[in-house]
Amino acid sequence: MDAQKKSLFDDAVDGELLSEPSQTFAPTVIISLLVVFLTIFILWWIKRRPGSHRRGECLLLCGASNSGKTLLFCRFTMGLAKRTITSMATNTGSMILESSSSDRPPKKIHVIDIPGNLRIRQRDFNTNKSSAKAIIFVIDSTTIKEESKDVSDYLYDILHEKSFRQQRLPILIFCNKQDINNDVETVQSIRALLENELTMKRKTRASAVDVHQGKSDTIDDIGQLGKEKFEFNDIKDIQITFVDGSALGNEKKSFADQYDDEADIDSAGDETDADGGMNLDQVYDWIQKVWMK
Repeated sequence: MDAQKKSLFDDAVDGELLSEPSQTFAPTVIISLLVVFLTIFILWWIKRRPGSHRRGECLLLCGASNSGKTLLFCRFTMGLAKRTITSMATNTGSMILESSSSDRPPKKIHVIDIPGNLRIRQRDFNTNKSSAKAIIFVIDSTTIKEESKDVSDYLYDILHEKSFRQQRLPILIFCNKQDINNDVETVQSIRALLENELTMKRKTRASAVDVHQGKSDTIDDIGQLGKEKFEFNDIKDIQITFVDGSALGNEKKSFADQYDDEADIDSAGDETDADGGMNLDQVYDWIQKVWMK
């Protein structure tokens, strides 16, 4: 009898010991799965929501060949106007931005000069675009009429970049070489010329998509959807500013014949002090607003 009671007692204890893990295992698995799925959902939501794409920390200099980008790069990073030669490589350096407020320390800005050569600029631009906090797009005011198609092609690709639009990236369109002669195009005329070119480019791209996909009315395009004429004012998701000036200034007119572009920075080249006659006040004011706000 005692043996039978002991056997029943042992069976009851074993049953309790076996049932405890089985009772706690199911809720633990369910909670773990819920945590995993909730984490995945939160990460997906953060990635997909507007404004979730963080900007980089660099200033990108873009533009067609011989627009004066690399001379501007030298101004920013060396404080000098240097004679440069066309190259096929990206230039990188840093500039120190002084704060207008005495209680704020100077800020170091990494500057990337993208080559303007048609064959390689898209590759280098794609490599560095995720680093951009802001872009300066440099235009040669003396040749814009002849190069308007190439310039507008490049500018269209930048304005159409989805990540820039999600970040509301600031873009400065710098109409350079305003010091060369009195016949150069003004900011207003350059803006109007680019708007005309971009209007035609929108139509061309829309037609191409319509032929291949049959849904041109849903194109995620620049400007105002359904409006035939493109205008910069219609772009609401990128902060666009136009300014004029001169990366060269009034120092040496002989410099104008070798104005520059994407260059290997050669310390043996001619150079002038950046403080003499430089006309970049509007450019520096814009950089100040972007980095010091």
